[in-house]
Amino acid sequence: MPIYPLPEQEAERLARLRRYEILDSLPEETYQRIIRLAAQMLDMPVAVISLVEGDRQWFKARVGGDRNEIPRKLSFCAYTICQADVFVIEDATKDARFARNPFVTSGQKIRFYAGAPLRTNDGLNMGALAVLDTKPRTFSQKDKQNLTDFAAMVMDALETRLVIDRAETAERRFIDAMESLPNGFVLYDKDDRLVICNKRYKEIYAESAPYIVPGATFEEIIRKGVENGQYLEAAGREEAFIAERLYNHQNPGEPIEQHLPGDRWLSVQERRTSEGGLVGFRIDITTLKRQERELARLAWTDSLTGAMNRHRFMELAGKEVDRARRHGSEMSLLLLDADHFKHINDKYGHAAGDVVLKGLVERWGKSLRSHDLIGRIGGEEFGILLPEVDIHNAVCTANRLRKEIAELPFAFEGQLLRVTVSIGVATLAAGDDLPALMRRADLALYRAKEAGRDGVNASAA
Repeated sequence: MPIYPLPEQEAERLARLRRYEILDSLPEETYQRIIRLAAQMLDMPVAVISLVEGDRQWFKARVGGDRNEIPRKLSFCAYTICQADVFVIEDATKDARFARNPFVTSGQKIRFYAGAPLRTNDGLNMGALAVLDTKPRTFSQKDKQNLTDFAAMVMDALETRLVIDRAETAERRFIDAMESLPNGFVLYDKDDRLVICNKRYKEIYAESAPYIVPGATFEEIIRKGVENGQYLEAAGREEAFIAERLYNHQNPGEPIEQHLPGDRWLSVQERRTSEGGLVGFRIDITTLKRQERELARLAWTDSLTGAMNRHRFMELAGKEVDRARRHGSEMSLLLLDADHFKHINDKYGHAAGDVVLKGLVERWGKSLRSHDLIGRIGGEEFGILLPEVDIHNAVCTANRLRKEIAELPFAFEGQLLRVTVSIGVATLAAGDDLPALMRRADLALYRAKEAGRDGVNASAA
């Protein structure tokens, strides 16, 4: 019976064989050449590369012989894998271990066997490279060394292929993982040339995707992106934008935000690699930015009318007044109040009052410029700030806004609600701050109401 390795060695050997399954996919010709050369140099009719697994021995490559597999219990190579050196049987008929073996007594009538273990770098025998003859032979020390060298060539080929396969496997896993990322991924080398990026990265930068190719420099890609409208913040300041982006790219630190076409937002996160390259992620934060805007709108906006709330109006109006004072610009403020608004609530209910208040802001918003400010000061009172507008044009604007309300009633549950507004107008005077401007506009509003309502009154500067 053949000798088995120690149980723990056999378990490790079998586990290693399974990990070395690459043997099954290696080109047969690599091993055929080795055993052909071994057969020729040693003048042997049969040469094999065999692996022993479980109860079988199978041949990875062979010269001569007519079998691809034999039972382990009949295998000469099962002994070889238990040896540290070349295992030689010069005449099998005189060796009690093999004299009754059917491959000796009949069939191929093997007489001579020499096998060198296929040993890994850490000393584990995986199989054997063997030569056989049908006549007794002697095997010199030189022959043993040659056979050992051939076995080493087999293992070198295996280890080399294994390293290549591991690298290819690692690369496939890396690419699979990279393509599975929901975010954009990119890698640049130490010369700032693109090494690889995933499909998501190109999808994000759709306008410059044709130029995102391996070997292209970061600056080349950015410039093409600017040319194709990839970066909204670059409009009108292209070179300054490119310089800023290159600086941030070459000196990565905290994430930066990018605004892209379609109101999309990215968080750009970049880090240096140990080789001096740069790895980057592009994380879509569009939803987060829209949520931030919505939260800001809710914080700044009157929930009923959609106008600015008092706090936001006072904040922005104060900044506009300061700017006008610095530049010597004209500025006017309107304070508008719905006449007899309590009567509407008492007669028709608060739902009707809400319709009126929303309608006031909607109509005025259509008449005002995009940079005019409108806010709900409180109750039924509103403020409108008109930058770069003098008192004459402010009064004209106020009368237009008043007529838009007085001449067209609001519909509510099948009824027409007629509403008028009183408006006070004040223009910015030397030394005015926002509170002073509002006090004069408020006095003008009081006079408009005292004069019978549905009118405009202007405060002298």
